[in-house]
Amino acid sequence: MFDSDRGNADITLCIFPHLREFLAIDARKDRAGGPAVLSLSIANVLGEEFYSNVEKDFSKLLRRHDIGFMELMGIPQQVEAVVRANSLKRIIAELGINVPEGTNEPGGSVGVLFFTGTLLNFEKPQLQEATRELFGNKLPPQSIEQLNDQLFDLMTKERESIQETTKQDLAGLISGKSGPYVTLWESSGK
Repeated sequence: MFDSDRGNADITLCIFPHLREFLAIDARKDRAGGPAVLSLSIANVLGEEFYSNVEKDFSKLLRRHDIGFMELMGIPQQVEAVVRANSLKRIIAELGINVPEGTNEPGGSVGVLFFTGTLLNFEKPQLQEATRELFGNKLPPQSIEQLNDQLFDLMTKERESIQETTKQDLAGLISGKSGPYVTLWESSGK
């Protein structure tokens, strides 16, 4: 179901784009307490330190003396990279991993699974097969069972959130409050 090389990450983040929580599977063998499935809150990651670091890095991007017009055109991609790097630093810190100053090395490889489209349509047996394939040799059976339960719960919440967003988009379109653009239909990948 999944390419087995994807299961080699020491830390795997399971991101649900419409939710305020996500899962981190910390499968490092040297982790105190052993490998674990951890539920994290976006609120803990996106705190004052995160915003201060993003603002500082964004300011550095804009205020470079050698910046030319072409570099200015690339700022959106650079801002995306700044947000991604700072998010990862905060997530790693939330996991209790100390990263030496001046380095971005989290002490292992980090993989990210975005739960959108086809992944949200998995039934429980498919999900169980996928997690066994990805984490079966890294997590104890009890942790895999916990992971499956948490993933399935978050997948359900993500689907509900998407449906609610679509309803709000339709209501805004009908009432005229949605502005010039609204998503009326989204492919579910079926």
